[in-house]
Amino acid sequence: MDIFKIQIEGINKESKQLVQKRKIIALLNKAETALPIPVICRGVRISVPTGTKLLNELIEDQIIVEAGKIETDNGRRPVVYKVNPQCGYIVGVEILLKRISVSIFNIEMKEIFEAKDKEFVLENTQDCLAQVLTFIEQCIVSSELETNKFLGVGIGITGRVNAMTGESYNYFNFLENGLTSFISQRLNLPVFIDNDTHVLGISELFFGKAKDARNALVVNLSRGLGLAIIMNGELISGDRGFAGEFGHMQFGDSTKLCICGKRGCLGMEVSGFALEERFKESVENGESSLLLQKNSTDRIRYDSILQAAWQGDALSISLLHEIGIKLGKALGNIVNLLNPGLIILGGKFAIASDILTDSIKSGMTHTALSQPLRSCSIMFSETGADPGLKGAGAQVLYHYGLI
Repeated sequence: MDIFKIQIEGINKESKQLVQKRKIIALLNKAETALPIPVICRGVRISVPTGTKLLNELIEDQIIVEAGKIETDNGRRPVVYKVNPQCGYIVGVEILLKRISVSIFNIEMKEIFEAKDKEFVLENTQDCLAQVLTFIEQCIVSSELETNKFLGVGIGITGRVNAMTGESYNYFNFLENGLTSFISQRLNLPVFIDNDTHVLGISELFFGKAKDARNALVVNLSRGLGLAIIMNGELISGDRGFAGEFGHMQFGDSTKLCICGKRGCLGMEVSGFALEERFKESVENGESSLLLQKNSTDRIRYDSILQAAWQGDALSISLLHEIGIKLGKALGNIVNLLNPGLIILGGKFAIASDILTDSIKSGMTHTALSQPLRSCSIMFSETGADPGLKGAGAQVLYHYGLI
C-alpha cells in the first residue's frame, strides 16, 4: 500500500492527486455507510469529474469497491462505494508481563488472524526481544497474507513509553535508536508504540464507549493499574508520554515498596497484584475460600479470584469491595481535577462489574465534589476480548488518518 507509505516532499500534479486519493480513502473508511460520488467529492472538496477519475483509479487498484446502490426519490439509484476491506492489513501486538499476543486486522479492524504465547515472560533482555520479533514474524508468515499489503505494526507494551520517539523505558531500553526503529528495520514495516493502558484508551476512543464522549477516563485495572485520559476527544499522552500513571499516585496507605521504588503508591492497594497479596494475607489470618479446595495460595492468581467472586466466593467478593472503595476514593480526586463526563473501567477486572460498581460509587462520594460527580457516568468496557490488541493495531490507522 505505497499510497500511504510514500512521503510527499514537493507538491506537483502527481503528488496532489496522491493526497486527494488518501483523502478519499480516509473519508470512506471513517464513514459508517458506503457513499456515492457526489458526497465523496463534497467531503474531499474536489470536482465530480476529478473525483470520478481518482475513484476509478482506486477501483482499478482494488483499493475501493462498489457496495451496491441506494434508493432515491426520483427513481435514480446511484452507485455507492467503500474501501475494499482486504486492501490493507494491520498487525496489532500486545506485550504484557506474562503474555504476548498478536492479531492481524483488515482495514476495517476486523480480526482475521490471532495467536498468543501464554508461556511468554517479559524481560529486559536481548533474548526476550529476539523472542518477540520471531513471534511477530511467525504470525505474519502463518497468516498467509500478501506482505506488500501490510500497512504497519502497532504495539502496546507494559511500562512507560514515549509514543513520539518510539522508546520503551522499562523494557528493551538498551536499544540505541528506540524500540520502534529497531523493529521497523527488522520487519521492514512502519511501527508505532504506546503503553498498554494508552492503547486500551485508543480502543475505547475509536471502538468503545468513549467514541461519543468528549472527556473520559479509561481505567486499566488488571495486574497493574493505569489510566488513559481523553480530553476534547483526544488521548492525552503528556510531554513525554507518561500521562496516566495512576497506579503511582500517592493516594494509598500501603507501606509496601512499589516497583518504582516508592511507598504509598495506589497500585499497591488497587491492582491484580494487590488482590493476590490481600487474598494470601486473609487466608493466613484464618479466612476460608472455595479456591483453597484446589490450590495453594502461592498458585492462586488474581483472575482466579475474580472468577471466584463472580461464582459467589465470600472472601473474594469482600476483597473486591475493599479495592472498589479505594479505587472510588482515588477516582473522586481525579473527577475534581479533570471533570470527566464518563469513567470506563477496563482491563481484567471488568468481568467483576456487578460487584465493583456500588463500591466504586461509594468511594467516589467520599472525595468527589457533588456537582462534577453528578455529571459523571461510570461504565464498564464492552470492547470484547483483547481490546488492547485492537487499540494497538488502531495506532497504524490513526497515523494514516483512516479512523
